[in-house]
Amino acid sequence: MNSELIALTFKGLRRRWKEAVRVIAVVMISFMFVTGVLLYSGNMKKWQTAINKQHFGNWFVMFYNSTNKSENDVIKNHPYLEQAVTAVTVRSIEPLSVDSDNAIEAISATDKIMVGTMSDEFIKMGSIIMEQGHMPEADNEVAVDQNSLIQLGQGTDIGDILTINDTDYTLCGIIKSYTNVWQNGYRLPGVIVTDTQADVIADEITYIYAYRLRDFISETDYNTMYQSIASESGIRNNIAYNSGVYDYQSWDNERVNRYMYMLIMIIGIVAVTYQIIIYNRSRNNVRFIQKSLGASNVQTIIITFLENVVILGISAIAGSCIALGAGKVICLVLEHTKGVTFFRIDKDIYIKVIIMLVISVVVSIISILLSGCHKKKYGSNRTIKVTSNLMKKNFITSTATRLMRTDGIIVNILVRVFSFVMAVITVLCGIGIVTSYGNYKEQCSTSDSVNYMVDNVSTVPCIYYDSLHKLIKIENGMRYTEDSRVIPGCNEFNIADGHSARPYYFSGVKSGRSGLYNSANDDIINNLKRIEGIDNISYGYYETTRSFTWDNMNINITVNGEGRETEGGSSENRKYVFAGEYVDIDKEIFDILNEYAGGKLDFNALKEGTQSVVFLDADNNGEYDDTMKDGVTLNLNNYYMGNPFYNIKSFYMDKYTVACNKFFTDLISEYRYTIDSKDMYEYISDNISREQIIEIVDEYLQCTYDDPRDYYEKELYEDTSDPEYYEYRKELYEYMKAKYNLYMSYKRGEVSKEELFDGDLSWKAAVQGLWYRKYAYYSLLEPAASTNVARVIMLTDEIKDRLKYYVPEFGQYTIIGSTQLLQKALDNQNNVIKKYLFLDELPDYVTLKLRPNQFNIRYNLKSSFAATDNVVCSYLKTAGFDTISYSEEKNLLRQRTIESLMSYGVTAFAAIIIYMIVSMIIVKNRLEKYRSRLKLLSDTGAEKEQLVKICMYECIRESLWFIVLMPLELLICLVIVRRFVNRM
Repeated sequence: MNSELIALTFKGLRRRWKEAVRVIAVVMISFMFVTGVLLYSGNMKKWQTAINKQHFGNWFVMFYNSTNKSENDVIKNHPYLEQAVTAVTVRSIEPLSVDSDNAIEAISATDKIMVGTMSDEFIKMGSIIMEQGHMPEADNEVAVDQNSLIQLGQGTDIGDILTINDTDYTLCGIIKSYTNVWQNGYRLPGVIVTDTQADVIADEITYIYAYRLRDFISETDYNTMYQSIASESGIRNNIAYNSGVYDYQSWDNERVNRYMYMLIMIIGIVAVTYQIIIYNRSRNNVRFIQKSLGASNVQTIIITFLENVVILGISAIAGSCIALGAGKVICLVLEHTKGVTFFRIDKDIYIKVIIMLVISVVVSIISILLSGCHKKKYGSNRTIKVTSNLMKKNFITSTATRLMRTDGIIVNILVRVFSFVMAVITVLCGIGIVTSYGNYKEQCSTSDSVNYMVDNVSTVPCIYYDSLHKLIKIENGMRYTEDSRVIPGCNEFNIADGHSARPYYFSGVKSGRSGLYNSANDDIINNLKRIEGIDNISYGYYETTRSFTWDNMNINITVNGEGRETEGGSSENRKYVFAGEYVDIDKEIFDILNEYAGGKLDFNALKEGTQSVVFLDADNNGEYDDTMKDGVTLNLNNYYMGNPFYNIKSFYMDKYTVACNKFFTDLISEYRYTIDSKDMYEYISDNISREQIIEIVDEYLQCTYDDPRDYYEKELYEDTSDPEYYEYRKELYEYMKAKYNLYMSYKRGEVSKEELFDGDLSWKAAVQGLWYRKYAYYSLLEPAASTNVARVIMLTDEIKDRLKYYVPEFGQYTIIGSTQLLQKALDNQNNVIKKYLFLDELPDYVTLKLRPNQFNIRYNLKSSFAATDNVVCSYLKTAGFDTISYSEEKNLLRQRTIESLMSYGVTAFAAIIIYMIVSMIIVKNRLEKYRSRLKLLSDTGAEKEQLVKICMYECIRESLWFIVLMPLELLICLVIVRRFVNRM
């Protein structure tokens, strides 16, 4: 074959560049589609890993050194780890208050806020993001992470003044939270100062070294790698491992990826081959000319092959490059908006695209060989039998019908069968998508994880003994001593003496650590809402630190049947003693409870809190408490508030006790360390009103003596056998009488409070003591709220399973009540403090509020790709939550649903795309075939609108076979037809 013939062939290809470009564009779309799918499947795992690193930092291990500035040699020189990035903490401060003189020592290390600095490399490595403002530039500026800012409680806006260790700083920046998100994040500096200021205030320095894994490391068991590093380094407590990132196994469905690749490749090859065949048909006239010029069949086949290789090569390269470029741009935008880096083009993508190109070329050659060289000149001598007369009224339909018949019956049938098959495939895929998603929604309507906040101070549930259970019995809601009814302030109830109201601990039970004072702050909630893959967050209220009492309760509820004071007990068969779940009563929970209660519940009573349900579990001996009965009045006792008269510090102090003691200390700070050394008793004396004095003294006199005058009459002593003792008792009688008369004069308004409290007859100490007894009575013995137990239900595994999305952990006694009952209990406890400390309002940090401490979280299908369960569980664990995850048992269903949706979706999408492409190609080819006839009609007087209607008539009839896409198809056809007619 001579070169002139080849040159002539390619000149012809250039002259028909528009047609070649259209073919290239269609084929290019196929390659773009395949390349895009490959990019998606190849980067999904990288995306999940990047999301984890964004939340928990891009570090592998972190080393803390508080003794010197040096790194650990083993970690520093480990071949798997990159060079360290650094941060430094120089001081710790307390939450709620940064006044070191009044700091509460009982706050644990995890509650402290660290002050320090971070290097730029550390900030970059951890994806630490500035939400507002900037990092400190002057020594009087600080930047604070959102969690630490809430704990400080001193400001929330840029420009606010924060006082840290008696030094004022301007808040210049607010950072996205990391101290309550990262593993051991509480050890990182949450308050950032300049390096210069850090040197000035440094008094407890800790150097922090964070190490990344090298990029070439790709393991499946990172935890074992970490354990090996920790063991070799000899470090036990001062090393942390980023488990939130490296213990997570990302979702990577090979079956779906393979299906998508094979389906898209097959459809792409079919589309490419079809387009090449149509293109080759359009070149029949050129092939005839080439053969007339002397080209053999082999030469025309080679020329055809070269043209196809050029078209396919340009299409593959252009389509793949466009897909890769578009993928890169999209991922760059996603990386910029999400603050992550993950996009990478693996070599297997190029290999698979080349495989598709080779297969397409081979199939095209085979199709050319099968079709053979054209044996006759382009055109047809076939005649059409006309059976109807052409008239004005049927001009358009008749002409369109005659044009359609020129295609041949076989071609028309094949086109319609193709359309119908594509329609059936699409409809069936649509039904499959709706059915699969409907089944998923039905079976995954429950929560994926139940999370409840706990106190990190070791506490145990308790009731109170001595005065409560040794001297007092409860009948019909009344409290009685061995002799009489208990009234606040009575001598028989001397609860203040020797602190006889001590905690009574239960041995062999799990420590109760969840209280409503451990409510989640706004930062935790906002962080949760930002996690991708969460469908819904519902809030709950769960507690295990509040104790219960009821009439004739059995206090011997321990392992061996005997109560004893202990700090914990055996670790075997541990369970909670008291647990409470408070919910907004709706029909769903009411129906469940009413079913187990045998229909005894009243919806309104349950909602208002006057009625509740208690689930009773067996104790460690397998026995049930027979004093807990249907109809009993259950008293919800107050939380332990600490002692406002003594700043007690103890191992069992929880956050609420610490907050109360801090509040008491702050309240009386103006009375302490003065010349008179006044304390809380002085605070009471100064603030108690006349009415309150009369109330408590009269109450004391009435409940202690049959006649108030017995206050002094009891001192009468008529035996004169011992003159000295007789004189002592006589003086005492006169003293008590004078003191009583002084009080009566005060009651009548004849003397002032100062006169009542001063002098030898002072009532000051008595009033102080009586006021404290009254406070102690209401805080320790009067319930915060009471409710009627409509039904005591024996706890079973079935109940635990059915209510697992409501109650995280059941106790031996578990109440399910309404939020209105809980609100009443919280309000009453707040009122106890306010009333007995003469306040109208309490500070926010010590006020009990109905704020959620339990999150029930439901995920959506995105969770499988966004590592949602891992992010939620890891984050909430660091933030102080116990997490019970049910996501694993749903992941299989979620995975199958995704497989179905992707399989059906990709199939339907591919069917629609291929149908639209093929349909438009058919329309274009038919228009070219009809060109001479349409030109003839135009020359004989037919208007352009008539020609458009003639062509659209055929389009309408063909689109009926895929009626779902009919509007879109007709719109595109109309555009193509109008452009063709206008250019004709």
